[in-house]
Amino acid sequence: MTTPSLTSEYASLDPLRTRIRTHRLYSETDDDVNTSVIDVLRLAGSEQLIDIGCGTSEFLALLAERGHAGQLCGLDASHSAAAARLSGAVGIRATAQQIPARDGTWDCLTARHMLYHLDDPLGALREFRRVVRCGGTVCVVVNHARACARTRDLVAAVSARYGFREPPGMLNHDVDSDTVPAMMRDVFGNAEVRSFDNALVIPQPEPAIRFAESLFAFCGVTPGATGYSEVRAEVEAELRRWFATNPGQPWRDPKGYRVITAIRAQALLPRWRRPLCRSGALPYLRHGDPAVGGPEQPVEPRSPAHVTATQRGLCCRGLRFGADQTAQVTNDHPSVSRPPTWTVWP
Repeated sequence: MTTPSLTSEYASLDPLRTRIRTHRLYSETDDDVNTSVIDVLRLAGSEQLIDIGCGTSEFLALLAERGHAGQLCGLDASHSAAAARLSGAVGIRATAQQIPARDGTWDCLTARHMLYHLDDPLGALREFRRVVRCGGTVCVVVNHARACARTRDLVAAVSARYGFREPPGMLNHDVDSDTVPAMMRDVFGNAEVRSFDNALVIPQPEPAIRFAESLFAFCGVTPGATGYSEVRAEVEAELRRWFATNPGQPWRDPKGYRVITAIRAQALLPRWRRPLCRSGALPYLRHGDPAVGGPEQPVEPRSPAHVTATQRGLCCRGLRFGADQTAQVTNDHPSVSRPPTWTVWP
């Protein structure tokens, strides 16, 4: 039996898209989390913004559609998510705990519905604080602890009858809308919280069945696994039975989330930790490397040890690459461990 993981769950973005579509079409109160985040941030349009756990890049696409002029960047550990191409934005494949950026690079950082996938959320929040400039904003979105629990409990109960269990490492149940505000205050010294309570109200069995199936991996059920078809058939049968015995009633599943923002307090950084490139270039590229050109600037010791960046005619934070030109940058500072190679897509 293959055990699901975050890597396998997001190798295809189809289940994620199903969940997004379900929430968009069947929320009891009209609500769009991306719009909620934009409203809370009150962006001027010129901010350099990075979205951690960018997924389908819909949030960045919405910003671009609204005419956001500042550099947009999406970071995700999944190849499928990070490679989602968006005109005018940059996609980086990396982890939230090791963001390939110098201290104080970004004006704004968003992390929507991803913190509960991490074993060390406090470590990630500290990393968020590091890469945001003094006075910059970090915005985190987390679900309520029992969001959509009715559907999830149904899937878990059926899956358990066939020997499936929630796999380790998929969800951190200590991270939810009740616990994250305190974490933000611990790291930033401040936090502003806005709560959005809602529910899924699904009037027919078919979309309820599709939504339930999109949650299978979180209950240990992967496509192709022995028993997958049986679990799906039984979940479908139970949902159809419920609709048949409750004619005219929708499948209602309470949900909600909080948008938590924090400001990085002003502080004077030691000189060796201040940004070194006046051009505003992406901080993990060093002027003077053969594919980049320009006067050499040292790489800060906390920079990632090895980065491969590919830009196709895109001006990215002050550096312009020719068509299909690749810049490979190595930092051999002895105090830096070597994480996996990061790849940047236009």
